[in-house]
Amino acid sequence: MSTRFFYEGTGFLKNIELITITSIEQLNQFRDDWSFILEENENTNPFIEFDWIYAWWKHLGNNKNVEIIAVLNNGEIIAFFPFLYENKGWLYKYNFIGFGYANYMDFISYKHSLEYVIALVLDFIIVERKSVVFYLHGLLESGFSIRRLEGYIRNREMTYSTHRVITPFIDLEKISKEEYLKKRKKLHRVDKNEKRMRESGVVEVLPTGPEHMETIFNLHHKRWKKKRDTSGFTNKKERKFYQSLAQLQEGPLTTEIDGLFMDGKMIAFKYGYKCRGRYVGYVISFEDDFKVFSPGRILEKDKILQCSKRGINIVDFSIGYEPYKFEWNTDIDYTRKIIFSSKSLTAQLLRLYLSLKELFISRIKLNRRLVLFKRNKIGKFLYVIKNILSKTEKAGVREEIAAFIHPKLNKLFEWKRYTIYEIASKNVPEDLEKDKYVELTIREAINNYDSVKEHMRDICTKIYGGYKGYYLPGHLSFENVFWTNEKVIRIDNIGYLRVFKKSSVHIENWRTENLAEICSYVKKISKANKIFISVKANLNKEISELEKIGFTIHQQIFKRTILGFSKAIFTNEKNSA
Repeated sequence: MSTRFFYEGTGFLKNIELITITSIEQLNQFRDDWSFILEENENTNPFIEFDWIYAWWKHLGNNKNVEIIAVLNNGEIIAFFPFLYENKGWLYKYNFIGFGYANYMDFISYKHSLEYVIALVLDFIIVERKSVVFYLHGLLESGFSIRRLEGYIRNREMTYSTHRVITPFIDLEKISKEEYLKKRKKLHRVDKNEKRMRESGVVEVLPTGPEHMETIFNLHHKRWKKKRDTSGFTNKKERKFYQSLAQLQEGPLTTEIDGLFMDGKMIAFKYGYKCRGRYVGYVISFEDDFKVFSPGRILEKDKILQCSKRGINIVDFSIGYEPYKFEWNTDIDYTRKIIFSSKSLTAQLLRLYLSLKELFISRIKLNRRLVLFKRNKIGKFLYVIKNILSKTEKAGVREEIAAFIHPKLNKLFEWKRYTIYEIASKNVPEDLEKDKYVELTIREAINNYDSVKEHMRDICTKIYGGYKGYYLPGHLSFENVFWTNEKVIRIDNIGYLRVFKKSSVHIENWRTENLAEICSYVKKISKANKIFISVKANLNKEISELEKIGFTIHQQIFKRTILGFSKAIFTNEKNSA
């Protein structure tokens, strides 16, 4: 249903007509007019393109009070004002469409008439609604509209507040690509991490489409299920919305989804929009299991190179203070939220409340510690409360409860003793079965994902850290893998780290029943002169087996913690490592 209002204009605007669009079917009749204005303006804001607005209304706005006001001059469309409103009795609050989803928003208008139509439409709403607050988000400071809107507010002598959020971006026309990437590769060790990843398997960055959306949602949910995810990216309604947008592959607005694959498994994705000469990143996520390789940075670097080759001028990281955005940006813009109202008392009180609320929220967002506390600590707490009785999340809940309680108890009192044993490789008994064990690679782990998925992060971390894992063919599970390291002795439980000075190897995760054959196998595959093994000092059976093979004590380590104060004592250290 639509409402029409007529005005006698002045100057070049005459016979003005306002049409209020309140149904998606009616909006579809104006597709060409809407798109023509944006084409004339060379628009690069993806969130005001017709296809984005239409998809939002179809999937997320069908139960909302959408009110798009079209402005006609002598029968020709010259502007659209995409609003939605809430009301309590006679008090109205107007937002832009897409609030909470569209990072940027704007009026759709020819630039030469924008100043006039802003005054015309906002005056019309105030006259009709009487008591109204405008709460308009997503207006870029570098854009054309914010100055015209502020001019209108000042001319009407309204009280208002503006709230800005930083908007980092890369201006590819201003930079030398080689110099730009050289600095950031060194800063973030991107090359080193990518090299290690490629040594571990086949790594590809590939464009993906709607067919991968289920994988993308699952990956994002897995990463964020224990955190506070304010994006709503994987909610049921939102899934349909983002799947719908993923279909946009032609025209001024296209959705671009890039996946980082390792041996065929997607371990990171980036979901964004290209609008003419601008790419806007919207969601980036990755498998936490592979975090040690920095998959997000690798994908980000590749996307920047893609944009450079395709003639895209602006790579926009969108709004927010996330540190990774400032690792890549060359410039910053600011995105405004502006709050103003009519002069009725109720409207001014609501405007004051919204302004104070926005000020409070913006202060919190500037405090990185508070943001991380809310996202991680409160997120984990809510995850535990929500899933305390869930059978599918039982292991995850137990893990979070243990991770919270154990460190607290250990700070009160903890007493740990480890003994490091050594043996000369020449004294290790020979085993005739030369190729008894198989080396574990990330590729093998991915191919046998169901067997190791609970420990995939540990596997990636160890391989990245220089460990090599071995297992018996046909018996792949994390518990059956023993690990060797020819660079260091590391005992994470007590924070112990020692770098080898001579040719040596340290063995972890061994079992008593196959220790002798493990040592024999390590002797064959390693050039180390000495083999080291660490064991808890109270494990008598394991110690007995070590001594039976011929191991002798290299060093004893005692760590004591009382009321948060820790002290480590080292004894019997031999200078042979």
